[in-house]
Amino acid sequence: MITLKDLGSREAIEPVMLEAQAIFAAYNDVLRATDPEGFQQVGQQWLDMATALGTPGLLGISMVECDHERIRHAVSGILGYMDENFSDFNTVPNRSLAPWPVRSSTFDEHARLPIKLPPGNNVNKQIPRPRQILNMVSRGVDESETPLIALGDMAFDSAFIFGEPMRTLGMSCNTCHNKSITNPDFFVPGLSSRPGGFDVSNSYLAPHANNGVFDPLDIPDLRGIRFTAPYGRNGRFGSLREFVRNGIVNEFNGPEPDPILLDGIIAYMNEFDFLSNPKLNRDGTLNERASSSARRGETLFTKSFPQMGNQSCATCHIPSSNFLDSQRHDIGTVQGYEPHSLDRALDTPTLLSCVYTAPYFHDGSQPTLRAVNEWFNTTYELGLSEAELHDLTAYVETVGEGVDAYEDTTYYLDAEMEEFSFFLSAYEFLVEKNKPELMNTTFQTIALEIQNHKWELQDYGAMPVMDRLAEIMDEAYEANQSNQRALVREKVDEYRELYAKNVDRLK
Repeated sequence: MITLKDLGSREAIEPVMLEAQAIFAAYNDVLRATDPEGFQQVGQQWLDMATALGTPGLLGISMVECDHERIRHAVSGILGYMDENFSDFNTVPNRSLAPWPVRSSTFDEHARLPIKLPPGNNVNKQIPRPRQILNMVSRGVDESETPLIALGDMAFDSAFIFGEPMRTLGMSCNTCHNKSITNPDFFVPGLSSRPGGFDVSNSYLAPHANNGVFDPLDIPDLRGIRFTAPYGRNGRFGSLREFVRNGIVNEFNGPEPDPILLDGIIAYMNEFDFLSNPKLNRDGTLNERASSSARRGETLFTKSFPQMGNQSCATCHIPSSNFLDSQRHDIGTVQGYEPHSLDRALDTPTLLSCVYTAPYFHDGSQPTLRAVNEWFNTTYELGLSEAELHDLTAYVETVGEGVDAYEDTTYYLDAEMEEFSFFLSAYEFLVEKNKPELMNTTFQTIALEIQNHKWELQDYGAMPVMDRLAEIMDEAYEANQSNQRALVREKVDEYRELYAKNVDRLK
């Protein structure tokens, strides 16, 4: 920034200005929250500087000369603010180590630091999107006719069932388990050791449940979850209900969930199904559609090895039982609390649909299925040849395949909007059960989701419709807060009518 005063040409100034802007961006969130007036003034100076830079025009036409005096004035203002507040660093009692502009005359001493994730995070859901299979939908049932499942669908997409910081960050079950599958790109510095993994027992998300150990786990696939008990990577939860309740309260700092909300989430998750696989028979064996290499691998998969106590891969991954045994085993991938401790057992994962859920092992330490087989071959000294490893990998990959694993479009807004209407279909059910708090969660979730997804519109002319739909849900929330039940009903009806009128544009 300082050298900017001495630079002459536009070509020399512009890269320095852009670098300075990138550095200043680290202050944006804090300044916006703690000194909004000062932030606006500095922001205006950045804008003045960018404008004063001028433009070379096109082929010399419409060229605007660089205004050096105006740039110097803007630089002076920005540097003055920064020098006043950040020329030296002094900790402030009871405040986090962040760039608080406490010397600014317009500093808000009652401000709260905004919640955000560290730089380098990736909590975006992957594109193309995994194809989710809900059993009842595949059988022709309209989700709007199943209010308990619709309620669970809403909760799965809602940040409002959790506490802070998840609410402010807008993160939900669906953030990690995209469409009930996994999010292989998910990464938060300090909470992830590699993409696709997450430490859910830490002081950032839920201080009361921090176990004091950095132990990120690979995000599990939830397909077919009704068949895969026990739950948790070490199988510590016997029931899905217990597993979900722990996630809300002890992993993501949420309030004790309403029993009906838990009922809904469980009902929704129990509809998650595995991808269909035409290469498997009903008993899990391969059929003639499988390659000869995979069929040779099947023989190896069911072969007993003395090095593994005369057990085979199929001993734990039982083909006729969805390739799992519902047991826990110590295979040597977990470090115990001391040399001879017996705390290393892990739940057996299914192999169904596993081609799409890399990386592997509880900690995501194996990048490919081939790497998994090589690990077993080396660790247990199985003596498999290169050709046998190839065949065994072909077998596991064949078992882990599925039909149409991903959706064949990059445009999802119409499907998302339909899903939001499903969320709202639980309204009458919640009225009947007298659950105003769950109505609030529904309204808040729909409003937030619409605001998050409205930028996916192909026709930006429909943006006012999206904004109004979100606004109606906010109004329904406010009416519900003040117990104006008739007005709440009006807002629900208004939303449904506006959506039905514009459904063809919202895509």
